Amino acid sequence: MLYIKLMSHSFLDRIKIVLCRPEGGRNVGSVCRTMENMGLSRLAIVGDISELNLKEVKGMAIHAFPIFEKAEFCATLPEALRNTTMAAGVTRRRGNRRKSFSYLPEELADKAAETAEGTIALVFGNERNGLNGEELAACTTACHIPSSPENPSLNLAQAIQVLAYVFYRRGEKKVGRFKPVELATIEGLADTIMESLDEIGYFDKPDRFDTRSYFRDILSRAALSPREARHMEKVFRKISYLKR
Repeated sequence: MLYIKLMSHSFLDRIKIVLCRPEGGRNVGSVCRTMENMGLSRLAIVGDISELNLKEVKGMAIHAFPIFEKAEFCATLPEALRNTTMAAGVTRRRGNRRKSFSYLPEELADKAAETAEGTIALVFGNERNGLNGEELAACTTACHIPSSPENPSLNLAQAIQVLAYVFYRRGEKKVGRFKPVELATIEGLADTIMESLDEIGYFDKPDRFDTRSYFRDILSRAALSPREARHMEKVFRKISYLKR
């Protein structure tokens, strides 16, 4: 892998914090302040914010309130992730219907730093319940923060502080030259793979393993180049053609 020395801001400008269904204005304001402390400025909020107390947001954000004012406000999580290259759902919960692969914060920052371009989304759930299954499924990978089993849940702003600090420190080092495709391309490739598998009769029974998400998540972690994505698409299209 080739590397090039870049200023930390070049790396940090690619990081987008995504909040799903936030409830507390004080928490959101604390998130903004945390982001500014660690050199992050891109914020997206998913869901209805009509009940959010803006005075509380401003009171906790202080000088970082412009981060909230410039935030993206999206109706759905897929909308917030549309132009990303990687989307990591931050969650401590595991299970059969949740991600089977989860990075530590340091591992995730290193993976993000292998590439030179593309938005990396760090996705956080509701303060009360965290990310639900549908929200985590929309992400391409997961990240977990090790904590004491006696009280493992972190406050929203505290969790973001941990990730933001790790990414800030990683931004001080070298980052890669590689330019991966965006998530929209990966989604299209996953569709092609599923169509090809269906045409060759792979699914002789109902798909209980969510094969599409399996391929999409792996391909996202692989950080494919445009050329690699095109070649893989040709391979699967040829597989379905040879079956005819």
